[in-house]
Amino acid sequence: MKKKKKIYWSLILCIIIAAVVFPFSVTQMRDTLLKSGQSMGAEVASKYGAKEEMYTEQYEYLLNLLEYQLRPGNTIVDTEQFMKNFLNMADETMNLTGLEIYSYIDGEIAAATPWEDDVSYHVEETDWYQGALRTDGIYYTDVYEDVRLKTEVVTLAKRIEGTENVVAADLYPENMADSILEDLPDQSHYFLSDGEGTLLNWHVTRKDLSKEEIQNRYLGFFHDIKAGKHASYDSPIEGMDGKQRGVYYFELDNGWYSVITIPFDQLLEPLKESWGMFLLVMMFFIILLIAFLLLEYRANKKARLYNDIVRVLGNSYYALYMIDLNQNQYFMLKGSDYVRERLPQKGSYDALLDILKEIVEDDTYQQFREAFARDNMFELTRQRVRDFGGDFKRMFNQEYRWVHVQMLYDESLQQDSVVLCFKDIDNTKKQELSRMEFMQESLDSVDQMAKSKNIFFSNMSHDMRTPLNGIIGLTNLAMSNLEDPERTKDTFRKIQGLSNQLLTLINDILELSKMEQGKLEIRNQNFNIRENMEELVFVYQTQITDKQKQFDVLIHVDDEWVNSDWSRIQQILDNLLSNAFKFTEENGKIRLQVTEQKDSNSKFGKYQIIVEDDGAGMSRDFLKKIFIPFERETKFGAAKVAGTGLGMPIVHDLVIKMQGTIEVTSSLGNGTTFTVMLPLEICNTDASGNTEQSGEDTTDSVEELDGNGRKVLIAEDNEINMEIGVEILRMFGFEVEQAWNGKEALDLFRESEENEYALIVMDMKMPVMDGCEAARQIRRLNRPDAKTIPIIAATANAFTEDIALTQKAGMNAHISKPIDFDVLKKTIAKLLK
Repeated sequence: MKKKKKIYWSLILCIIIAAVVFPFSVTQMRDTLLKSGQSMGAEVASKYGAKEEMYTEQYEYLLNLLEYQLRPGNTIVDTEQFMKNFLNMADETMNLTGLEIYSYIDGEIAAATPWEDDVSYHVEETDWYQGALRTDGIYYTDVYEDVRLKTEVVTLAKRIEGTENVVAADLYPENMADSILEDLPDQSHYFLSDGEGTLLNWHVTRKDLSKEEIQNRYLGFFHDIKAGKHASYDSPIEGMDGKQRGVYYFELDNGWYSVITIPFDQLLEPLKESWGMFLLVMMFFIILLIAFLLLEYRANKKARLYNDIVRVLGNSYYALYMIDLNQNQYFMLKGSDYVRERLPQKGSYDALLDILKEIVEDDTYQQFREAFARDNMFELTRQRVRDFGGDFKRMFNQEYRWVHVQMLYDESLQQDSVVLCFKDIDNTKKQELSRMEFMQESLDSVDQMAKSKNIFFSNMSHDMRTPLNGIIGLTNLAMSNLEDPERTKDTFRKIQGLSNQLLTLINDILELSKMEQGKLEIRNQNFNIRENMEELVFVYQTQITDKQKQFDVLIHVDDEWVNSDWSRIQQILDNLLSNAFKFTEENGKIRLQVTEQKDSNSKFGKYQIIVEDDGAGMSRDFLKKIFIPFERETKFGAAKVAGTGLGMPIVHDLVIKMQGTIEVTSSLGNGTTFTVMLPLEICNTDASGNTEQSGEDTTDSVEELDGNGRKVLIAEDNEINMEIGVEILRMFGFEVEQAWNGKEALDLFRESEENEYALIVMDMKMPVMDGCEAARQIRRLNRPDAKTIPIIAATANAFTEDIALTQKAGMNAHISKPIDFDVLKKTIAKLLK
């Protein structure tokens, strides 16, 4: 009731004033409205400026975080990859549009999005680099044209602490959101520019003006703003719509200007019709009073809304304290149960710090107290630091949890007051620490693998050079002893042995490559495991008769016929037995035991293979990495025994591929025991009906191959390989015609008589046209023999996929180089039957 009476008498007073001093009142009202408009315009400009600062603070936060990560104390192996990962993290967590980050470290640009800088582009001479070096915080450039994208950009740059290096982020005005302008006052124009007046964002009612026109008109009054000519409330400008407008502005911390222009006729709308009629003047005052009441109502409503927003934000924090730095007092806006039970709502800030000592982790409390001491926070507010904080551990119910503390400062608070906010971030912090630990472990793993591969390639170079040097030396020796046939024959036998050693080494590398690519094949067929084992054992027994080593064999299996890949089992045994013999000295013992463990509920039998020796053994450290490629034991036998570190990884992968297990026990000087368990499918009889079940090629041996009267076309681009191939074919009695690439072979066949050639031997990789394409072209020729002539691929490409390519191209067989004389002989005989 009292409030209504006050409004009533205020209205009467306004009417009396209007009646007595109307002209004066109108003038005063005009000034009041313009002053009110200036206040409102300045507030709106400040509000939008604050929103723009909130937008740029996201970039500042990222830049501060990036600068911290790139400080000299932090180890970054690949700066460019780190920038990419950092940008991905920013995109996922903050959803910033068009973010571009980069750094200038030790004279080189590293960017999340790689770019090649122009030769004439010198980073040290750029504004952003120079500005970052002379600025303690983050330096903002004025708007300039990006040399790469040819578009306007503002660069935020910061010097990396302790260095002359700089991190930077590009802010593109075209990506700045217009959502902040949703509640722009009616008919108002809004402009955001840098310190030189270049527009970053704007909103004008006229849509027919180009950007250049808007920029030029804005510069017309922007320089007057900087000169202070529009500080008065009644200093108008001619707006872009031709109207007289009041201009109001706010300067941001980064030097930008937020400018609002409001039409004078909009501000003076209540006075339009008040000059002629007194009654309307009275009504105007009444309406004005009502308008003020409505504005107050709206202001109160908005204040309630703001309070609700603050309350919602407060829910993210378990404690909020307003600190009066002048009085050294706190006011508890929201407190934890522990603090509320021990402190009143208002009291000495030192008492609050003392209570926190009881719950903050001992190792970090002193740092916490120094960081949030009254004097330090005073200094931070003088430096206009608006957001300062960190993470620490705090006791909750006898358990330490991660907490984030922030000191927030804003001029809108009471003078020299800050707000301390405490937030529980335990889960987030642990996830972050876990990710960082995982990244570090990954980096360590990659580094270790790189070191291992370097060692491997060094060893491989040595192991390949050893037989190569022997071959070269023995070849020179044979050339100088041609008159001594026996000595020459012995030399060639040694050359053949070294060549086989080199071939085995290459085959191991190819086998390992297949395993790494997941292309290792298991080809099952029926065979008698006892017979195959006995044949394998016989080969090793004949090798040790003169080496004074004991080889004991025990084979005890009931189900002898199995379905599996004998070649892979033989490969496993060859590796295990050869190592046992290799690392066992004279008078040593090697033992092979093969036993079967039956399972009545399964069609598979478990076949246990034990290879045991009393030789040199292995160290405990090496046992942990025996199945890792490129690793070799170097604590014993290094001077006597060569190895590539590939045998055991191949054995391990073969056993796993066959769904088996392998275990190893060993100690230095006491020998080694390998235990392999393989599940093999049991066959009651030989299901295939073959008499040989060893898994090897069952093609009948060919005693003689008569090529007399037959002509062979060979395609090969290497002179030595061509000479070898021609000589072998001529030994079989063939007449040979040579082609040095696939195109030449195709042309020779096309121009030949029908059935002139009995066979084509084709290399795969050749210039002009490769072997596969040449074979396809031959098969497409319109002549009968083109579809039937046998084509053999003779190539160094020995992978399974290479064989598949030759088959797809229409070739009949595949022989790997170096060419095995007997294999070639059998293959040709089979194709020419």
